[in-house]
Amino acid sequence: MTLIQLHYFQTVCKYNNLTKAAHELHISQPSLSNAMKELEKEFGLTLFYRHSKGLSLTEEGEQFLREAGQLLEQEERFLRRMHELGDAKQPVRLGVPPMLSALIFPRLFQASREHCPEIHLQLVENGTISNKELVLEGNLDAAIVSSDAPLPAAFGSYEMCSADIFFYLSATHPLASRKEIDLSEVEDVPLALLAEDSFLTSFLKQNFRDRDLTLNVMLNTNQLAAIWQLVENNAAATFLFDQLLPADQNIVKIPVKGLPRIQIQLVWNRKQRMSGGLKKLIHLAGQVYPGSGDARQE
Repeated sequence: MTLIQLHYFQTVCKYNNLTKAAHELHISQPSLSNAMKELEKEFGLTLFYRHSKGLSLTEEGEQFLREAGQLLEQEERFLRRMHELGDAKQPVRLGVPPMLSALIFPRLFQASREHCPEIHLQLVENGTISNKELVLEGNLDAAIVSSDAPLPAAFGSYEMCSADIFFYLSATHPLASRKEIDLSEVEDVPLALLAEDSFLTSFLKQNFRDRDLTLNVMLNTNQLAAIWQLVENNAAATFLFDQLLPADQNIVKIPVKGLPRIQIQLVWNRKQRMSGGLKKLIHLAGQVYPGSGDARQE
């Protein structure tokens, strides 16, 4: 007896008809008939009543079907588990924007080392816009992204947290004493912003355009240290999420009027088969950032 014979037997029982079962299984009817006769011969059982209208199970056949179903369910569980074990050894290619690699990723990475050391994270640093494209193309397994609007249906997602955008500038800047700032007040201020493919830079450009304002960008870079130095030396100001630059005696951060809170989400391609490692990463994100949202993956 083989497992394939049991699959054949289940299909024959589904239709009580050899012709229909053979069509579904993509084998010839004589081959399927011989496979059923071999099962009966091996165990000395009569599994079917054969009559002009097709087949029907004998009492022995009904018991055989129950036992075969249990065995095939066990086979399915075994195969699924072995695939998960194999998948867990494969690296999870995770896209992380430079800004979020400093703000969000360390907690997730530390938790993976402590609780799921079998997850091998392969970090790819790009902006949110590039990372979302790479996820949909299948070149990344998942990405941590920023968003101010619902994501396209192609993405599965888990909302990890949210963040406010602040205006960072030197403590010696004339605007440093402001309690809140409007975008119109910084139109002429030289800015050091993140790279062009970052969510924040794209988001700011759109908000300035919507207000018929112009961004005075002197530098785009993903090097936070370079941005920090320019701000501290009063050579430029910047827009970043809260806690990205140390607010000390040299740098102040000011809330920005009219800008929404931004959602930070773990996203993946819902059309791609999820590896065991990715499933564990999503579960881990829910433990590290609980209560932020449910995984959207249906």
